[in-house]
Amino acid sequence: MQAIVAILCALLISGCAMVKSNVAVFHELPIRAEPVKYAVLPLKEQEGSLEYKAYAQQIKNELNKKGFAEAPVSEAEVVLFFEYGIDSGKEVVSSYPIIGQTGTSSSYTSGTLNTYGSYATYSGTTYNTPTYGVVGTGTRSDTVFSRYLRVDLLDRAELSGGKIKKVYEAQVTSAGSKGQIAAVMPTMIKALFEDFPGKSGSTRCTILPAER
Repeated sequence: MQAIVAILCALLISGCAMVKSNVAVFHELPIRAEPVKYAVLPLKEQEGSLEYKAYAQQIKNELNKKGFAEAPVSEAEVVLFFEYGIDSGKEVVSSYPIIGQTGTSSSYTSGTLNTYGSYATYSGTTYNTPTYGVVGTGTRSDTVFSRYLRVDLLDRAELSGGKIKKVYEAQVTSAGSKGQIAAVMPTMIKALFEDFPGKSGSTRCTILPAER
């Protein structure tokens, strides 16, 4: 029984350390050999935010791995904007199995036989091998938080002329017990760039270990 409890605990711990992200992508990025020059700019409400700065650096690191090259805004071909957020959470009720003894699979008896002339005495003990399984269900209530990351790449030349032309847009969403977005944002960013730019119009589910 202790072994079963240990296995269940290990699975629960492992599950808590994973982040499931859903990624949706649309883009018109050309395929070419030379690096695409980019610049990352904050939205008005993100100016001066150290949290934004940390996420921006993580995104730039991933872009650089994909063959993009950071450049001043005046020299960039595309400008990247991103936004992120988390809700206040909602209560979710779920059920779980209760593990216990369901019966006996086998038994054996061990003992000693003592003889005294034509008489004999026997002393023995019977041992049963128990079986375990689901003996019932329980319920639990958890707070689940929804998180999102949206990334847009805009044509810099069009933007300079006062027009908005997106060449890439993606949204990453995830839900879990982590109520602080900083705990899962690095994993959501990695999920986005695991297949970049990806097939336009595609959606995919990615499960990665959370950053520690």
